[in-house]
Amino acid sequence: MKGHDVTIPGDASLGDREAPAYAALPEGATRGVVVIHEIFGRQPEIDRVVERFADRGYAAVAPDLFAHGRLACIRAVFGAMKSGDEIEATRTAKRCRAWLTARTGIEASHIGIIGFCFGGGFALLAGTGWAAVSTNYGVVPPQERLQGIGPVIGCYGGRDRSMAPSPAQLRTRLTALGVTHEVHTVADAGHSFLTDGHHPIAAALSWPLMHVKYDPACAAEGWSKIDAFFDRHLGG
Repeated sequence: MKGHDVTIPGDASLGDREAPAYAALPEGATRGVVVIHEIFGRQPEIDRVVERFADRGYAAVAPDLFAHGRLACIRAVFGAMKSGDEIEATRTAKRCRAWLTARTGIEASHIGIIGFCFGGGFALLAGTGWAAVSTNYGVVPPQERLQGIGPVIGCYGGRDRSMAPSPAQLRTRLTALGVTHEVHTVADAGHSFLTDGHHPIAAALSWPLMHVKYDPACAAEGWSKIDAFFDRHLGG
């Protein structure tokens, strides 16, 4: 199902700006997902993730969190992982959830959040109170930032040396908090194996460490686990 460009309202009382986004809202959807992009920002492969979810019956929306400045957003997110401060980007994600509810009638208890790369760490940081959280090759915030997070599935690539400590960190921290979780490592995958983007310069520069590459077989394995997890926790 093809999506379309939308605008997520801001909140003037907090100084939060409106955010451009891409959404697909299939008729009769009973569950939803907010999709958070990689470090590359909003790219065609993220739009295709939105459409993939819509084809599975989800109402889906992906905000462009870098619309008002890439570096400023990245700094704010990683700063919040240390400080615990609430930031505009996490509030934008919540407004995306509210926007889905307003457009479709889907309750928040049936809406999850998924993120990739930068978005994987963001999904964990923002995951408090979400019905389900999917983090994919994202850094793991300190344990105290994960308090109140919904059920979590994490997927990492076995060839992605930059994320090598993350699966064990995620398991340990979520177990300590009593959070329902699954953490998977796809042995033959590198970084960004789930999204079918084309970023040759990034791939070349990071190859010895991250092995940035879309891999259809590895992607199918990862997506099958994410789909099953969301099916269980988001219902519909």
